Amino acid sequence: MGTVTKAFLRYLLRRRSLTLLQLMGIAFGVAACLGMGLSAMSALASFTGAIEFLQGKSTHRIERDAGPMDEAILRDLMRDPSVQSFSPVIDRRLRLEKGSQIRILGVDPFLDLAIRPELARASFAGDRLAFILDEKAVLMEAGLARELNLAAGGRIKTSRGELTVLGTFPNPSGEPLLLMDIAHAQELFKMPGLIDSVDLVLAEEQVFISRWDEGFRIRSNRQSRETFGAMLGAFRLNLEALSLMALFVAVFLIYNTAMFAVVSRRRDAGVLRSLGASRKEVVAAFLAEILILGGIGGALGSLLGYLLSRFLIEILGGTITNLYFFLRPVPMAWSFWMPAAGVIVGIGASLLGSLFPLIELSRTDPVKALSGRSVSHQWGRMSKRAAAAGLLILLISAAVLLVPSRSIYAAFGAVFGILFALSLLSGFAVMLFSPLMAGFLKFLGGLPGKIAAGNIRRNLGRTAVAIAAFMVALSMSLGLSLMIGSFRESLLWWMDRQFRGDLYISTASEREVPEGLYHELKTIPGVDVDAYRKVQLSYRNRPMFAASVSAPVLQRHARFAWLGGGGDEHWEAVKRGDVIISESFARNFSVKAGDTILLDTRQGPARLRVEAVFYDYSTEHGLVMMDRNTYLRLFDDRTINSVAVFLDPGDPKRTETLDLIRHKALRHDLPVYTREQFFGNILAIFDSTFAITRSMRVMAIIIAFFGIAGALTTLFLERRSEFGILRALGFSTGQVSLLTLLEAFGMGLLSFLFSIGCGTLFAVILIRVINLRSFNWTIFFHPHLSPYLIVALTAFLASLGAALYPIWMVLRTYPQMQIRDD
Repeated sequence: MGTVTKAFLRYLLRRRSLTLLQLMGIAFGVAACLGMGLSAMSALASFTGAIEFLQGKSTHRIERDAGPMDEAILRDLMRDPSVQSFSPVIDRRLRLEKGSQIRILGVDPFLDLAIRPELARASFAGDRLAFILDEKAVLMEAGLARELNLAAGGRIKTSRGELTVLGTFPNPSGEPLLLMDIAHAQELFKMPGLIDSVDLVLAEEQVFISRWDEGFRIRSNRQSRETFGAMLGAFRLNLEALSLMALFVAVFLIYNTAMFAVVSRRRDAGVLRSLGASRKEVVAAFLAEILILGGIGGALGSLLGYLLSRFLIEILGGTITNLYFFLRPVPMAWSFWMPAAGVIVGIGASLLGSLFPLIELSRTDPVKALSGRSVSHQWGRMSKRAAAAGLLILLISAAVLLVPSRSIYAAFGAVFGILFALSLLSGFAVMLFSPLMAGFLKFLGGLPGKIAAGNIRRNLGRTAVAIAAFMVALSMSLGLSLMIGSFRESLLWWMDRQFRGDLYISTASEREVPEGLYHELKTIPGVDVDAYRKVQLSYRNRPMFAASVSAPVLQRHARFAWLGGGGDEHWEAVKRGDVIISESFARNFSVKAGDTILLDTRQGPARLRVEAVFYDYSTEHGLVMMDRNTYLRLFDDRTINSVAVFLDPGDPKRTETLDLIRHKALRHDLPVYTREQFFGNILAIFDSTFAITRSMRVMAIIIAFFGIAGALTTLFLERRSEFGILRALGFSTGQVSLLTLLEAFGMGLLSFLFSIGCGTLFAVILIRVINLRSFNWTIFFHPHLSPYLIVALTAFLASLGAALYPIWMVLRTYPQMQIRDD
């Protein structure tokens, strides 16, 4: 190692506080990127593991398009020469005493060993025959048993009565799961002679499908994984976008940190150059320092990112469970590639961040380098060039967004292009706003305020990057807040029009409403009842949903919002056998009102005319809604998921009638919700869905905070001789501290002002382009004042917090500073 390099590296030990600040800046940038990426990878890996565990060695699954099927099918499958092994399955949900839901599978313990041999490793407390003989006996997933502190032989209370835990079994997916003998499961769920599906091991796929295709849905394991993967497609894409946004802000921070490492050593570089060191030796010494900082900071960031991912993965698991299917993601085990990835990201971003400062330093005359300052007028010219480049990138990105396309990747690329372009414009914007900023800061702090504004303007090479990083972070926070708020308002508007029932019965997925109760409620005077059933189907080999409703009831009480106008007259066509489709279905499959769609039903392919398209936020995959009579004719499935009860508001016996309906529902152990409670449940799911987004907003603000702190510390180190001049002119320690504070406040204020326009633009793009292409539904823009106030408060507090360390340095060293002729 050369003498010059050794001299540089000793500096890291002498200035431990500054070294720590640089390391933390890189570490937090890497942590934000890896934390989001690791949590997304863990969730998707757990999803794959859950699917593979439940599928076992089966190659296919046969089921009805909707509803259970007669177990008599097993005799025919047994005689089919293409079937090597099969296992019937009942797949349901069960509610525990505390309210949480778990999955329960009814399986044949003999047939299922050929499909899921792992279950043979289950540990029993006593006689294995009890699993067959005891109608309340179950096997419990080992993780759930530990969570409930239940050992083999314990008992668990559920909505279907008390069950006996005979033993436990390993489940690599981590999903809370119970196993029960299929005959006992049929008794438990009151479905004698019925099963949900049959897992198969087939020898001749096409021959088997040709015999069983009509009236049944046969899916290979690959198709099932693709279907579930498609359901998570938009969600996964948004996770990737959040990861890239975190990286985008992190690169700004690491750039600022690396630049800080260079400019804080400018004078040292000048001394070494004057003593005979070559440019290459000085640049090599800087690179060695940057590589060490990037490597150590990246390794530390990988640890922080791993810990962050363990927090984020819980949020992701809850979101996926609420929106799609139960998933308990298992955190990824610590691996050597994690610190390796952190080091690569840290070093790569550090090298990128140090590129321009190193080029500037290598071109600087040693005498000028000894002054410890850069030539400020060069940054003015550079900011204009950067603004010109930013304007060009902005125009290109806007053109990409305006070109008609369904590509979400192009849209995300354009968004990042716009954010990067606005970042390049920030330096020029600081120059334009500097006169107003000077007047405002002078009003706040007098002469120190005027000097602070001048420092921000003259040191664009330091301040512009920090302001850009903070602006991007604030813009992301503001844009996401406006998008979430607009989505929430759109959701409230949709719920108010579509869900107008007085009571909702059995919205819990583990219970079904007995058809007898439905007919019983219909006989109550003054009561209208809507029976709702929703099933997952495939259309053009992609997942979607079909729902049945009582069209005459909704015609009288609901107020659906229709694309293209119209009103209650659409229900007349639905009563005659036509269907209505959600906006997401229309956009997803390019179908419009008046078109005909072909659905696979129990009676074979059915052609259905689309009467109208309605706004809907229940699923991004698309929904086809039909009258219950049409559904029964096509699918012969009498299952009811929930019922909505409508009463005449002027009924004098309204209270008594509501109490009577609650009594009848509770007699069947069915949950009952008022309209307000039903809305609250939907909004709770909505809020949990965006928990991960809020977490990344906070992380972006933390990252930008370090950027401001780094910029202020850099300016302090570069202006040590200026502080001596200020002291000679009579400035007190308090005035210099106020000057430093106003510099931080001015940078935060500029960042906030720029973020108002950028964040609003970001929100509009998220609403009008990203969400529309990702989820195929329309969100109406509802701007609110509160997100702007929160972002303003965040900018103010972050700026003050970032100024604390530089102010502490001023208070500690200012009285001893002298003017030196360097």
